[in-house]
Amino acid sequence: MLAWLHQTLNDLPTLPVAAWLSPAEQAHLATLHIPKRRNDWLLGRWTAKRLTQRVLAEEGYPLDLAAIVITPAADGAPEVWLPPAFPLPAPSLSISHSYGRALCAIEPTGSPIGADIEQITSHHPSLVTSYFTPEEQAVIAATPSPLHDTMVTAIWSAKEALLKALRVGLTVATQQVCCLPQPHDFQQAQHGWVPLRCSATTLTTSPNQVWWYVNKGSILTLAHVGTAGLVPQGHERLGQQPSDSV
Repeated sequence: MLAWLHQTLNDLPTLPVAAWLSPAEQAHLATLHIPKRRNDWLLGRWTAKRLTQRVLAEEGYPLDLAAIVITPAADGAPEVWLPPAFPLPAPSLSISHSYGRALCAIEPTGSPIGADIEQITSHHPSLVTSYFTPEEQAVIAATPSPLHDTMVTAIWSAKEALLKALRVGLTVATQQVCCLPQPHDFQQAQHGWVPLRCSATTLTTSPNQVWWYVNKGSILTLAHVGTAGLVPQGHERLGQQPSDSV
């Protein structure tokens, strides 16, 4: 299962942060003085904790939000820490946020995943010529004009999600991954996750799965590296109040 959750700033709770952040997370929050960075971080953590709590509860192990700790690994990717002797392994997790919206994905067995959300917008032509592969540029060249911005954003978002799953991010040339969403899938992608073909042969020999979803002016993408067979299963929103315990 590849669990996912999408939330907005309207979903942030009115609860005191001490009710759902660990002491270490509260200490980090205190260092964030720029409102946008603070809100993005809070929304990302709230979304990730809600989804982690939901996945654990569905396995029969409800847990308070403050007991779920999310910290950055050495490479900056978020990691989940559960209480000592907890009966389940920590899941792998990926978080993304854009323009007051957040997307989180979780894979319960810990296999590599990536999630990305990008607002559909116009991009400078140099993004395509400088950062896309020839195959990706060919997709853009063949895209009808009304879908141009959507497809550029979709390719970029898919690349980001796969690079996150590979745990390299933007530390490598983006042409080392090639992601090919197709304009003819646009209508279907407005109603749910659609698979797209990606390759990253210079970075890994493992297979990958990548999906895209067009949602309210944004592109959402999910990526998994490893044995095929996962299917995105998730929630558009869970609201402000946890369904189990705080």
